[in-house]
Amino acid sequence: MVYGALPPEINSGRMYAGPGAGSMLAAAGAWDGLAVELNSMAIAVESVVIGLISGPWLGASVTMMAAATTPYVTWLKATAAQAELAAGQAKAAAAAYECAHAMTVHPALVAANRAQLAVLIAANLLGQNSPAIAATEAQYGEMWAQDAAAMYGYVAASSAATSLTPFTPPPPTANPAGWSARPRQLTKPPATRRPATSPRCCPS
Repeated sequence: MVYGALPPEINSGRMYAGPGAGSMLAAAGAWDGLAVELNSMAIAVESVVIGLISGPWLGASVTMMAAATTPYVTWLKATAAQAELAAGQAKAAAAAYECAHAMTVHPALVAANRAQLAVLIAANLLGQNSPAIAATEAQYGEMWAQDAAAMYGYVAASSAATSLTPFTPPPPTANPAGWSARPRQLTKPPATRRPATSPRCCPS
């Protein structure tokens, strides 16, 4: 959008009528909370795996479980870092909004300038108000430029702050081959035990 082509009535009005930075700060809090949860989950899963490996669970099954769980823990930590980054970006976007809001001329000042101009023009019967009219118009031009600069700065800062890296799905933790990939000794049917035959009784 070409903000420089919009008068301060529009730019100031939009800025002061907007929802504010509350939603951005709320999003930042949600991202921070998600990062804490993911980090806690990664620590919990990792500690369980370490406890099993160094504890009573031995054999090939624990090795397979650890190999399947390690990528998931790595994903949890990486996703937590992404959530922390998203929280920081949301805070940066909120800060950019607050900066632009502070830089934007208040709509009441714009309205007062236009009202003063109308009074000066109405009373300028002999041209005695021409200098004051010129000064009022110059002030209005400064408001126009200030609002445009605030909006362009806000768009640039918020665009950089809201460009998120796409999140990746978690890796599979189960063997895609499923039951068919179980060890051979588990697939071999148990040997059928033939019942013992009792000796024949000889007729007396």
